Amino acid sequence: MTGRPCILAGIDLGPDTEKVLAYAACAASASGSRLQLLYVIDYMLTPPAYLSSYIEEEKRREEEEMAAWTSRLGAAGIETGQGTVIGRLHEAFVEALAEFSPDLLIIGHRSHLLRPSSSERLIRSLSVPMLVVRGRAAGGASIGSVRISRILCPVDFSDCSAKAVAAARRYAEMFSSELRLLHVIPSHIMKERLGRHNCGRFEDLLLAEAAKKMAALSRHAEEGEALHGDPCEAIPAVAEELGADLVVMGARGLSYLKGMLVGSTTEAVLKTSPCPVLVVR
Repeated sequence: MTGRPCILAGIDLGPDTEKVLAYAACAASASGSRLQLLYVIDYMLTPPAYLSSYIEEEKRREEEEMAAWTSRLGAAGIETGQGTVIGRLHEAFVEALAEFSPDLLIIGHRSHLLRPSSSERLIRSLSVPMLVVRGRAAGGASIGSVRISRILCPVDFSDCSAKAVAAARRYAEMFSSELRLLHVIPSHIMKERLGRHNCGRFEDLLLAEAAKKMAALSRHAEEGEALHGDPCEAIPAVAEELGADLVVMGARGLSYLKGMLVGSTTEAVLKTSPCPVLVVR
């Protein structure tokens, strides 16, 4: 092990592997980090002994494929290590986080209608900052092709979103990117307060108040925008309109609900964002 910062990339050797590694290579190159690849042959239950030879053969094949990816990353100038683990997915990632202490975890994202995907379970359970590679903007990404030119950071002025803004600023500086801040006043909050105050101008007052907070937050000269609507819809829509290459947001907050492991808005954006999402704890 070296003293260099580390990025952990979880891959499944499926169709999305190159996209995940393309963003991992981009982040590692920009930050001067070492890249550690992790592939987990996931077994929910301990397989019977008579399958051990087949499992070892599968592991050998996967390690060869991992070695090929490591070689490609090395040719791109990225210091890379690899690990193939037989076991349970969550435990394998927890152990890898303890071993490598990465500054960032990068994974792909697939959503299932009736059950959480592996990526969704990791997003909910792990506390490390996590870049989730998904969306149209990531389509066709290859090692060496990724450019992060525009970053969108939704905020709700909570402590969690303050951490997201700080992270977004670091990545904007790292990638020499344009950073845009966004605050969305949920429509139900707007309607509730309009009804309580019975004032037709209250919508304008709420937006003006939010704009004032945005101006104070944008002390680093980022552009900021305040609007009202459904945050789950507005954030992806603004990301699409902006042509954002990355959305940075907090794991909590933004939902105006309590008791969620991941804020409902964050989880919704992860499923609908047109570009990768960096979730900050």
